Amino acid sequence: MDVEHIEAQTLIHKAQKKQALIEEFEQLRPTWKGNILRTVSMFLSMALIVWMYPEIIHQPISYILLILVFGVSADLHAQSKRINQRIDTLHKLLKD
Repeated sequence: MDVEHIEAQTLIHKAQKKQALIEEFEQLRPTWKGNILRTVSMFLSMALIVWMYPEIIHQPISYILLILVFGVSADLHAQSKRINQRIDTLHKLLKD
């Protein structure tokens, strides 16, 4: 084997490794299905709790807790979206 053949194999290996990393990056990107699934699961879990303990509906503190849960969830979603945008921007910078 000559040096050029070995260098060509090395370049092919590096390109395959880079392509695998790009595919993994694309798979880890958040999707709209995940957001919908999280929202639906939160509503289903609240419906299950209300179904199991109907007296919770008559407690005013439960409404305050519900508002706090939604507030924290909305803030978490906003922060997660911001972090993902920063990661995408960093990826674009490193790609160029």
